[in-house]
Amino acid sequence: MSKLNNETVLRTLGWKSSFADLSGAHLAEPNRSLHRVTEVQRTGLIVAPLLEDGRNDVPVGGKWFQRPERERPTVGDWVILDSNDGRLVELLPRTSLLTRLSPAGNGTVQLIAANVDSAFVVTSCNADFNVPRLERYVSVILEANIEPVIVLTKIDQALDPETYQAELRAAFPTVTYCAVNALNPESVADLNPWCAEGQTIALLGSSGVGKSTLVNTLMGGEVQRTQAIREEDGKGRHTTTYRSAHLLPKGAVILDSPGMREFQMGDADAGVAELFDDIEALAQACRFRDCAHNAEPGCAVQAAIARGQLDPRRLASYNKLRGQ
Repeated sequence: MSKLNNETVLRTLGWKSSFADLSGAHLAEPNRSLHRVTEVQRTGLIVAPLLEDGRNDVPVGGKWFQRPERERPTVGDWVILDSNDGRLVELLPRTSLLTRLSPAGNGTVQLIAANVDSAFVVTSCNADFNVPRLERYVSVILEANIEPVIVLTKIDQALDPETYQAELRAAFPTVTYCAVNALNPESVADLNPWCAEGQTIALLGSSGVGKSTLVNTLMGGEVQRTQAIREEDGKGRHTTTYRSAHLLPKGAVILDSPGMREFQMGDADAGVAELFDDIEALAQACRFRDCAHNAEPGCAVQAAIARGQLDPRRLASYNKLRGQ
């Protein structure tokens, strides 16, 4: 296969012509080939397309683990390999990167997915539904300059799914949401606008919300194992144990990841500002530039709450995400 690994094949993996300038200098070297990371496992990477010898596994040498976390490869990355021995040579610059703070609480960053166009944040009509957690997801997605789409699943199992949808509309007035039965292909078809060829989608959410079921329905067959949840608290066990990519029939690449019961944000000030742009706009009219929107005189935000134009819960979420 040529250095460009057959441009048609690359396009099915999400390659865009705008990426060409990023790879040109690297591919000019002899014995170099371009691939996308489709799985991240403990021992290394799985890539597509295949290497010239038919392998798709790439060991990650120790020098890569000496780099800062953000400079290590993750699912969705485009990488340059040595086409003779399959060695990882270089990681191409990313158009976007999704991260979270490590749940270990040591302040390190955990990579989720790279080169993403849109992100499906999956929640469900049960005890998992949690607006503050969704706000953290969406803020991080917006920070990365990725389009968020909230996917509300299990509407077929809820007594009153409209209650959940009303909460989404109130909390996310500028974010698209789709309410679906993840088992029903006709219902899931509402997501087709984001599934066109060349698009890359990240799939985020807790265990048990139906992410694996959603992938299977989008794929038109079982590619991800599913498990039942505990109905008393809506929690599930991890059915996806490593980050992986799937090519959807519509042509998009979907990047799945293990369920995250905790989602701690790193620096996402711009994402928070975009999610709460109504509060940011009101704050421009506050008397004091450093107004904390509590009891300061001339606070336009508190005035909007008093007039019934702003939900106090929304301000509380805004302050919490900003660390106040």
